[in-house]
Amino acid sequence: MEYNTKGLTSKELRQATGAPFYVIDYLRKLNRLPVLFPSTGQGDATVFHPDSIKIVIKHLNRKKGY
Repeated sequence: MEYNTKGLTSKELRQATGAPFYVIDYLRKLNRLPVLFPSTGQGDATVFHPDSIKIVIKHLNRKKGY
């Protein structure tokens, strides 16, 4: 299934922010990342809104104390 190309998968989000996978997963489970298309099952990627990049970077900077 092809989604809107304006969204980001978790892999693309990790590459854009440099965040480890567990940070993306943590923020997703807390419902802090806006989701365009949720996963419908195994093998189907969750598509995040592009604003998720700002949220992840803000979280990483908070953790580093910047």
